[in-house]
Amino acid sequence: MTASRRLQVLVAGSSARTYGGIPAMQRLLEKWVPDDVELHVHATFTEGGAATRLRQSVVGVGGAVLSLLTRRIDVVHVNLSKKASVLRKGVILAVARARGAATVVHAHAGLFLDWFDGLPRPAQRLVRRLLVADRVIVLNEEVRDGYARRLGVPAERMVMMTNPVEWPATVPARDGDGPVVAAFLGALREKKGVFDIVRAVALLPAEQRERLRVVAAGHEDPAPLRAAIREAGVGDAIEVSGYLGPDERDALLARAQILLLPSHAEGLPMSVLEAMAWGLTPVVTPVGGLPALIRDGDTGVLVPVADAEALATALGKLLVDDTCRHAIGARAREDVRGYAADAWAARLADLWRSLAGVTV
Repeated sequence: MTASRRLQVLVAGSSARTYGGIPAMQRLLEKWVPDDVELHVHATFTEGGAATRLRQSVVGVGGAVLSLLTRRIDVVHVNLSKKASVLRKGVILAVARARGAATVVHAHAGLFLDWFDGLPRPAQRLVRRLLVADRVIVLNEEVRDGYARRLGVPAERMVMMTNPVEWPATVPARDGDGPVVAAFLGALREKKGVFDIVRAVALLPAEQRERLRVVAAGHEDPAPLRAAIREAGVGDAIEVSGYLGPDERDALLARAQILLLPSHAEGLPMSVLEAMAWGLTPVVTPVGGLPALIRDGDTGVLVPVADAEALATALGKLLVDDTCRHAIGARAREDVRGYAADAWAARLADLWRSLAGVTV
């Protein structure tokens, strides 16, 4: 096929209007996709109650299947999480294969492999059949090897591709003796490490805590986190916010100097890439793709999982050493320049064209 017509790509995954890394990636894809590609986006998941989620699943999967049956689609690209996401995307992939479209599974969930390992063997065999695709995109080598072993994907079908980041052209100067703002961006749950932040802040000496302002922003019920903050007596240092849209998020990152994400499991978090692009110093755990992204002490700080004492020590050092904190943030920004969304979208489009036999 030549480039005489636009490449038709069907994308299925979480609604771009909801929370989390996959929707953030989807928004960037829709903004930066090259002009020779026409996207047909079908949201198969949204936040809400059980009835809302079920309705969106039926509408999204049904719409994707109808598009495949009634129009020419060159490539089907599904954004995969785990659990019910596998069934939804498996249906779409099966129809795509039957219609002769090229297929791509984009693996995002940091906990997919653990979830897969907990399935009984018959269910594992079903998952393998559901997720057959021409290419499987993963975020790092560890995940690549895990998917290859569990799903039996040949090496030549595996593609490593990082997440994208919206690149701010300029960032504020971060100096002065005022409060140091540390941002947490993610689901307000234990596995994201936000409760470890509360425990760590409680361990800080008074003079360090007085200088710190943590803003914990994310979706899910904030009541348990607020209760933990009250119980730890650190309400003077930690503020809980709700979910922030892109503009509100950028406003927070523009005034923050540190990103805290001591998560227990990850793929390659969008929030870390976004924070680094804004020149923040990331303090994270060595999970998922983060050890390959962060050079400890150079472009960020790595702390052990669920270790409040280590997190407090790392945070304390950054609070008392302004020069070190600013230098790490500046190096972090330069280090993620290659993750800019326009270049990422171009690489993804190249993969689609290759699978569809398109030349530009």
